[in-house]
Amino acid sequence: MSHSDSWVTEAAKFSLIGGGLGLLTSALQNSLQTHNAGAIGVLSRTGSTIGYFAVMGGVFAGTRGLSADLRGKHDHWNTAAAGCLAGFIAGIRKRSIPAGIGACVFMGGALGTYEYLGGINGKIAELSPEEREKVKKSFLVPSEPSQN
Repeated sequence: MSHSDSWVTEAAKFSLIGGGLGLLTSALQNSLQTHNAGAIGVLSRTGSTIGYFAVMGGVFAGTRGLSADLRGKHDHWNTAAAGCLAGFIAGIRKRSIPAGIGACVFMGGALGTYEYLGGINGKIAELSPEEREKVKKSFLVPSEPSQN
């Protein structure tokens, strides 16, 4: 597999993951509704959720990977662009351009900021063990005893 195809495989993988989560969500929605469609209601009544989640996952992963390939950098701007496009799709589902723009700004900003700040591990995870130790010691400097 070439490097340029990696974003395509990531998009396909996340589309499948999103479709699986959409199926679970659709099943939950179906079980909470009152109707006589039975279990087939997962596909007939709430089945659009499956496709929606699949598209959201694929668009996010595909946009992030394609942006990284085009720009030649793997940074927070890729995640912000992907979040913006995924948010726009979420807003368009409400059949409203302003909702799409608002969701684009919110999702792009939130996910880009999260990635910029280092995600779950934070920026300290990027440092070498020696640099981490130096940072920890700079935070844990013993204070001078007060002289009263």
